[in-house]
Amino acid sequence: MVNRSITWLLCPLLLWAQEPTELSKDVLSPLVVTAQGGFPEPLGKSVWSLTQLKTDDLLVSSRSMPEALTGMPSVMVQKTALGQSSPYIRGLTGYHNVLLVDGIRLNHSAMRSGPNQYWSTVELYGTNHIEALRGSYGTLYGADAVGGVVNVLSSKPSFGYGEKYSSGEFFSRLSSAERSWTVGILGEVTSGDWFVEVSHTERSFGDLEGGSDIGRQSNTGYDMRGTQARLARKISNNAHWVFGFQRAFMDDVPRTHKTIDGLSWEGLSVGEELWRQLDQDRELYYGRFEWDNAGGGANTGQVTLSLHQHGQERNRRKSSAGDLIDDRQGFELDDLGFTARFKSDEMHWGKFSYGLEFHFEGLSSFGSDFNNTSMVNRSYTQGPLAADASYNRYASYLQYAYELESGWKVQPGIRYSSVHADLKEFYTKNNDFSTQSAPHSKTYEEVIGSVRVSKNLNEQLSVFGGFSQGFRPPSLYDLTSTDETSIIEEPNLNLKSEDFIQFEIGARHNAGPLSLSASYYHTWIRDMIVRSPYLDAASGKIKSVKSNGDGYIHGLELELGYEWSEAWSSTLSFSWMDGEVQQLLDDNLTGTVTIDRRNFLPVDRATTRLMPIQAHITTRYQPPTSPWMGELSILAVSKADKLSLKDETDKSRIPRGGTPAYFLFGLRGTYQFRDKLNMSVAIENISDVDYRIHGSGVNEPGRNFIFSLTKSF
Repeated sequence: MVNRSITWLLCPLLLWAQEPTELSKDVLSPLVVTAQGGFPEPLGKSVWSLTQLKTDDLLVSSRSMPEALTGMPSVMVQKTALGQSSPYIRGLTGYHNVLLVDGIRLNHSAMRSGPNQYWSTVELYGTNHIEALRGSYGTLYGADAVGGVVNVLSSKPSFGYGEKYSSGEFFSRLSSAERSWTVGILGEVTSGDWFVEVSHTERSFGDLEGGSDIGRQSNTGYDMRGTQARLARKISNNAHWVFGFQRAFMDDVPRTHKTIDGLSWEGLSVGEELWRQLDQDRELYYGRFEWDNAGGGANTGQVTLSLHQHGQERNRRKSSAGDLIDDRQGFELDDLGFTARFKSDEMHWGKFSYGLEFHFEGLSSFGSDFNNTSMVNRSYTQGPLAADASYNRYASYLQYAYELESGWKVQPGIRYSSVHADLKEFYTKNNDFSTQSAPHSKTYEEVIGSVRVSKNLNEQLSVFGGFSQGFRPPSLYDLTSTDETSIIEEPNLNLKSEDFIQFEIGARHNAGPLSLSASYYHTWIRDMIVRSPYLDAASGKIKSVKSNGDGYIHGLELELGYEWSEAWSSTLSFSWMDGEVQQLLDDNLTGTVTIDRRNFLPVDRATTRLMPIQAHITTRYQPPTSPWMGELSILAVSKADKLSLKDETDKSRIPRGGTPAYFLFGLRGTYQFRDKLNMSVAIENISDVDYRIHGSGVNEPGRNFIFSLTKSF
């Protein structure tokens, strides 16, 4: 454990190591896809801050898709439970970041406000790479694209030259501290006109072993399985159809921080619930037509029709007056989406990117209590959200990219969005039958824009920056949630849309063995939906009041890489941020804001679970012709002591005064045999320290041995 001052002293020393998934030449491809609305552009010429990660390099170290982002600048991966994690990007998490799966939006109106579990349903195995964009991308990707956008992409369909060709792969992973095993298999068949790919993964995690003092964390294991399939048909050399299917199922994922299995580490409180478990089932069906080199105003394009289905069920057992009470709640959501994106050929000194998006969401939720005899004691009109509701999105956008005679590349963009929510059955008070509301509707409209610029000052140095807007209308979760995940929430139908403006300036340098990327950003926040805790005297419980508040977040990002020789290379990833937003302090005597006959005092406090200072490094030795590779990794994280009002009341996850700092070492080695067999051995957290990522409900693994085999055939 180190304090903040020690972390600062260590930062200069961290310049001597490498994070291969960030800047390593064997990881990054020359193209990215998401930054131009689904179309490729040269990585070094992008006007955005982004990172591309190859999935093959992440399967050993990453237990889930969100964990693959660990070590990126301004990214912190929080875990509510071992199987429930999501990234903070530039100080924002939950529904303030957009997740795309093969370019299709996973975000929906039932997503929770805080670190959510939904990102863990995206299976890494069977995908090709991840593109992570940091910053506000509202113009291209609409609502929620405020902190960043993450796109998990499959490989591009490959067609043969008339002859049928088949290949396959087997993947396995064992981990000691997680008591886990993973098995995956992938098969591919191609011909001149057809492409077929199928993959399936089974994962099983046992109880998580913490550091030297914590030891085994009871009831933290779970099972997960995922299946992906794609069928593509070549129409011409420049056009094809692709049909895709994905399904991920997570079974009995425990959440322990509110139960008797919670930890008292660093003074954390242990909950009273006997157990709490979550099931998730996500299915995606889509068809897409893609083309390029067509010329004119739609030189490149893709039209996608998709159906995203997401089901969730939470089961919990409590003890009350000597009786055992089980309760169950959940939701089912269908999202029918249509997206059309186009990019023009060169015209009028530049290129146009434009498109249309439509999403039609239908939601139903349920909830009930059971007594000792497993008989239904009470059924609720709604579960965690409205019992019956719809949420429809309509949007169009236009972006223009051109180059001035001075060499500056300019990208202005504009987007119009309209959201309509129909609430048919819901409560206006938490689980209060007497407050069942009549049907209600809300409409939110927004016009936002962006202006981004870049210039190559010379062959080695380029600069980029600009202003970009983001927005987020109140979701069904904001309007109707009665969630009790960490604190009891009260619905609020009077919330305003959130608006964000982000300024960013940065530079990239690439000369010989040295590569460097640095940026500064400042995000102005208006009407952000915040949750402020208060003590409800009638029930004696801590509840949350929702309101809109103004504030800011700003930060610095640095990526540095250096190739010492053909065999040795080093990189550094570093980030710092700060920010605050207006919240409501429970002060019934002197408060100036009245909500539901209770007075609150507006105060400026840190945004929820603000990311601490972080430096992530590794050092790699990999001779060019050698079949083996070895690397040493170091992660230094300062104390997270900038807390929101809600953080200060979360004593089951955040220790008093904040989450302690930590310093970690890891080793990894790989060997490639001649018969297409790859072996990997890793040791994480060599010093076996007890630590927790800020805001998490479990501690991270202690000393962890990982063994992996991949066989191609």
